[in-house]
Amino acid sequence: METKIFKSTLRKLKALSDGTRIKILAMLSVRSMCVCELTHVLELAQPTVSRHLKQLEDTGFINSRREGNWTIYFLDPEDKFSGQLLELVMANALSELEWRGLEKTLKAVDRNSISGNGRGKTNTENTA
Repeated sequence: METKIFKSTLRKLKALSDGTRIKILAMLSVRSMCVCELTHVLELAQPTVSRHLKQLEDTGFINSRREGNWTIYFLDPEDKFSGQLLELVMANALSELEWRGLEKTLKAVDRNSISGNGRGKTNTENTA
C-alpha cells in the first residue's frame, strides 16, 4: 500500500523528469517570470508552458503572485525535501552550452516588450 508521503515523492520526481520543466526551473532560479516570457524563451505555445507551470506549482516547487495583469512565477520549494531535490537537479540539469543559450535569450526578454507595452510611440504618433 502506497503512503501519502510515497505518493507525494513520486509526484515530485515525475515533475522533475521532464526537460521543459527543468528548463523552466533553471530560468526561474535566475528571476521571476510570467508565462509570456517563458513562452518566448522556450519557443513553446502558451498552453504548453502553462501546463508545465501548473504541474510544478502543484508539486510544490514554484509559486505565483499577481502583479497587475501578470501572473508571476517564482521558485518557492514548499518543504525541505522539495528544496533538496531542486538543488540536486539544478546542479546537474543543463549542460553549460545549453544553459548559456537559454541565459542569453532570457537576458534579452521582458514582459513589457513582448506584450507591446514598452514600444514607445505608436504609428499614428510617428506620422503626426
